[in-house]
Parts: sequence; C-alpha cells; structure tokens
Amino acid sequence: MKQLGYAALLLMFIIIIIPFILVRGCSQEEMPIQEEKEVGEKLYTIRVYIKEEDKVVEMNFNEYLKGVLAAEMPAAFHIEALKAQTVAARTYVYHRIRNNQRAGIEIPEHKGADICTDHTHCKAWVSKKDAMAKWGMLSAQKYWDKIDRAVDDTANLIITYEDEPIDAVFHSTSSGKTENSEEVWGNSIPYLRSILSEGEEYSPKYTSTVEVSIDDFRSRLYNSRPGMQLKEDIRECVGEAEKTEGGSVKTIAIGDQSFKGTEIRKIFHLNSANFSIDVQDDKVLFYVTGYGHGVGLSQYGANYLAEQGKTYQEILKYYYKDVRVVLVEE
Repeated sequence: MKQLGYAALLLMFIIIIIPFILVRGCSQEEMPIQEEKEVGEKLYTIRVYIKEEDKVVEMNFNEYLKGVLAAEMPAAFHIEALKAQTVAARTYVYHRIRNNQRAGIEIPEHKGADICTDHTHCKAWVSKKDAMAKWGMLSAQKYWDKIDRAVDDTANLIITYEDEPIDAVFHSTSSGKTENSEEVWGNSIPYLRSILSEGEEYSPKYTSTVEVSIDDFRSRLYNSRPGMQLKEDIRECVGEAEKTEGGSVKTIAIGDQSFKGTEIRKIFHLNSANFSIDVQDDKVLFYVTGYGHGVGLSQYGANYLAEQGKTYQEILKYYYKDVRVVLVEE
C-alpha cells in the first residue's frame, strides 16, 4: 500500500507540480514592473482635452484608447493587428505623460489635461458615437466589438526597452522598409531600426502622385529658402538624391541648396519622404511611396503579419527591436 501511495504522489508531482513550475518560468516576460506602481494610476484614469469640443474630460485610460484605436487604425484589420496598435498607442501616450510629469512640463495645447485629441500634436481620438456613425449601421457593432476586444485583451500592457517605456511611434504605410529614427528626427534610438516590412502594397496609399506647376514649384522653394538660386530650366536644377537605409530621400540638391527629404515632404505636402521627381515642360511630378514618417510600427505591415498568423506580441517585437511587452500594475 505504501508503494502505491508513493507512486500516486510521484504521479501527482509529474502531472501537476512540474507543469506549474514550467508555466511560471515561461511567463516572466508578462510579470508586472514593480517599480512602476507610482505611475501606474495613469493607466487607470487620465484627463483628455477634446479639442473639437474645447473641454477637458476625465476618462478611464483603456476606454480612452478605444477612441484612439477607432481613429488611428481601420477596424476591419485583423484582431492581432488591432491589439498591436493598442499596445503601441498605450505605450506612446504613457511614455509621453510620464516624461512630461517627470520634467514638470505643462503642455499649452492640453489645456491642463494629460493628453489631447489633436492628431497633429498627440494621437487622433473619436467618440464611440462618432466612430459607429462613421462605420454605418451594418458594420458599427461588429467593429466596436473588435475595438473592445483589442483593448480589453491587452489592458495595461506596454512595451519597454531596458525596463523603460518606449517611444512607440507608428505610421500607416512604409515603402517596404521602415526608417531608422535618426533619418527622420536626428536622434538614434536603439529600438527604432530600419527593417523589411512586407504587405505594404495592399495599402491604398502605398503609392501616390503629386503634381505642381513649374511656377508653384519655384514659389514654394523660394518661400522656404529666400535667396536661393534656380536656373530657368528646372530640369537642370534637380540633382541626385542621397537615400536612407529605408529608401527615403535623405538629402537632395535643388538649385544651389541641399534639402532634407523630410523638408521637401513638408513643402509639397507629400505622403512620405520616399519620392522621386520628374520635371516636365510645364509641371513637376512627385512619385511617392508610403504614407507617414516610416518609423516604428507600420499599420499595414502589422495587418499583413497578423494575416500570416503572427500574434500581436510577435508583431510588436518585430517592429520594435529588443523590446518586452509587460504589464504595468494599476
């Protein structure tokens, strides 16, 4: 009988205890960051300045993110892409709020709030009512249920690099490769590296063309660089472009000046800095690839990876180098 008892205990140890130990050992990456407790409350309630209504509203962080997700990414996307976008957006906002608090900075555009809904300054945001109206009666509930699931399933998860929340920037569509951070903003960030991004051609904004008259081309350049010299024949003014690792224009000579690709993008309102210039008799054509700054997570690239079976964590770790996805305690 004793031998049977020992055998039963041994079997229980093998079936229950060992798997429990192994599971705990494999899930360390999802453990909370203990030292983040003092700022964890910011993942519960934040103050949002709604620019369209000119008012500050206090709301649950995860509920706020549902409005961000509805505004920033097509709800028709794969659920894993939506989850990846949610974690990236949460991290971006969390990183920004925490840095402002640590530096004691009050942002005038926020009108006393933690964040604002102006997409040119923070992240786009839309109310549930407006989002559902935009989607239409047939799709509204289905899409909002996906938004709910994407946010709720990733509640309070953020991305960290060396135990610090990252600047989780993202964009709509790359040109097939993302950009190194220094090529766009000047500062090299170790987790924002250029990588291959497949599936971008499925984006409706993968390619675009901008046409301007010769006179408009001259005028905009003169306004940006007063005193610059341009020859009569504009075809003789446009030089070869130096390219970034991601394929965008790093610098290009026009007339007697050298311009950054990001400058030309701004001057001529291009979708990205990945462009070529074709000068014809009476007009200048910009052939553009990609949409956005090209750094960090590509939304269309993320959706492609999700459709290939990648999870949201795999997508995030693909676009942000050497990061972890962790839970911040409330």
